[in-house]
Amino acid sequence: MPQSITRSLIFRAGLAMVGIVVLALTSMLGSIMIAETAGGDAAAINQAGTLRMQAYRLLSTRLQESVDSDVLHQRLEHFDADLTSPVITALIPEDPQHPLTKRYASVTEMWQDMLRPALLDTEARPPQALADQIVQFVSEIDNLVGQLQREAESRIQMLRLLQGIVLFLTLVLVLVAMYKLVNDVVPPLRELFQVVNRVRHGDFAGRLAYENNDELGLISRTINQMNESLSRMYAELEQRVEAKTAELKRSNESLRLLYEAARQLNSSTPGSEDFRDVLERLEQVTGLGPITLCLSQGEAERAYQRISTQLGDRPDFCQAPDCGPCLSGERVPPRVRPVVVSESDRRYGVLLMQHPAGTPPLRWQMDLVETVAGLIATALSLAQNNDEQRRLALMDERAVIARELHDSLAQSLSYLKIQVARLQSLIRQQASPADQDAVIDELREGLSSAYRQLRELLNTFRLKMVEPGLEAALNETVREFAQRGEVKILLDYELRHCPLTPNEEIHVLQIVREALSNVVHHARAENCDIHLQTTESGQVRVSIRDDGVGLPEQHARLNHYGTTIMDERAVGLGGTLEMHNRAEGGTQVVLCFTPQVTAGSESVTLLGGVQ
Repeated sequence: MPQSITRSLIFRAGLAMVGIVVLALTSMLGSIMIAETAGGDAAAINQAGTLRMQAYRLLSTRLQESVDSDVLHQRLEHFDADLTSPVITALIPEDPQHPLTKRYASVTEMWQDMLRPALLDTEARPPQALADQIVQFVSEIDNLVGQLQREAESRIQMLRLLQGIVLFLTLVLVLVAMYKLVNDVVPPLRELFQVVNRVRHGDFAGRLAYENNDELGLISRTINQMNESLSRMYAELEQRVEAKTAELKRSNESLRLLYEAARQLNSSTPGSEDFRDVLERLEQVTGLGPITLCLSQGEAERAYQRISTQLGDRPDFCQAPDCGPCLSGERVPPRVRPVVVSESDRRYGVLLMQHPAGTPPLRWQMDLVETVAGLIATALSLAQNNDEQRRLALMDERAVIARELHDSLAQSLSYLKIQVARLQSLIRQQASPADQDAVIDELREGLSSAYRQLRELLNTFRLKMVEPGLEAALNETVREFAQRGEVKILLDYELRHCPLTPNEEIHVLQIVREALSNVVHHARAENCDIHLQTTESGQVRVSIRDDGVGLPEQHARLNHYGTTIMDERAVGLGGTLEMHNRAEGGTQVVLCFTPQVTAGSESVTLLGGVQ
């Protein structure tokens, strides 16, 4: 039998169970057999006991005066039948030396040879002699009965001995099994539970020392292998978690760097200090450096500005003013990685990143450097675009100033020039003083009008929007014109949900100011309402109403320069400007235009207001 099977706990437990079952069956079978034989012993003892009574009955029958031979023979046959009855003979061993066999043979021999012939002998015998023979025969029967009892008792004793032996062996087997259980099973199980409990609390360092070739040994080796696998997996998992944590931390630092760089570079026109701060943070995050930023104009082969994290703003490989190799990225040292700073195919320079020799930068480091280079390029592009926008705005403003000067002062001066020419002609013609005074009055009126127009233009050009937003500028305008005249001006601003561009805000503000100037100087009004709102179609509607004298029939003559500029500004907004008298008195100026936030958009507009 293989050793692994013999050392199996199940095999050993099975052997113990089989042993206990065998002993129990042995005890049960022995008890059954002895009980069966004990039942035959009782019948035999009873049968042998009746022989004594029949012997005395035969003696009584034989000693009667008139012996009935039939009755005597009948009783003798009955005695023979009982003596040779299977109840008794079944218990007689076949061994002739057995005491019970000898006793039975002695009784049978005495009956056949002595007592039976004496009872059949018809000759008169002394009764005492026959009685002595009967007594002797009954004594032999008693010995046979005693021997039968001793045989029965010996079987009972054998049963007791067998049960005692079986009980003893059962106890020994149980004690051995308990001893093996306590010494071979319980300690490994206790150790197994301790290791499993440690595993349950996350401790995979526990190991089982039980190494027998049984089920517990197999479980111990399996748990040891499991703990080793779990320890290895846990260590790998911790390494992965640490790697992911480091990666997330690095990503967080990179995002923070990109956010701060974008906010710093796009908040205003970036300068060298802004670029230096970004490069220093980039060097801290990537762990590479020094990092140098060389800015150039387009395809120029010389940089106009160099910013570096190295002391002195000059890296050790710099060959300035020969900047062509670095700007082109063709001839740079092996430990320097160039990154082009460009936006929309427009080059602004190059970002030079130094790294240790033999240790090239990682992919995430290059991605971060390239992204920062893109942010720098975007900031430079936005700065250039802002400069271009400012130049265009300056040119537009100069054009507006020139147009307004042409439409106001230039025409007034041209009119005055014509009046001066008339006055000179009248003087040469020696015209009457009245005609000359009329021309002089027109000159005086023209000069006053030109001076007033110049002052309004100066006020317009000096306009400042100190606080951001159209509403604040309109409030300041209302306070300004309310102080100029005795007009109560109310402002109803309902455009807080509608964003306007700075150009739209300036045009709206100038139109409102021009309309208020007409109200203060010409309308002779007491009240004026300014209402700004949006219509259902998404247009902005600006209404200026007063309760003054209204427009004359030829209102184009009255301050026609201001109305012309208002019309031009409305056209510049892509809208319309209407000016008419109100039925209840006064004048109303209405400006309608579509703001750029919704112009040309296919999305659903939410700017709807009044119709």
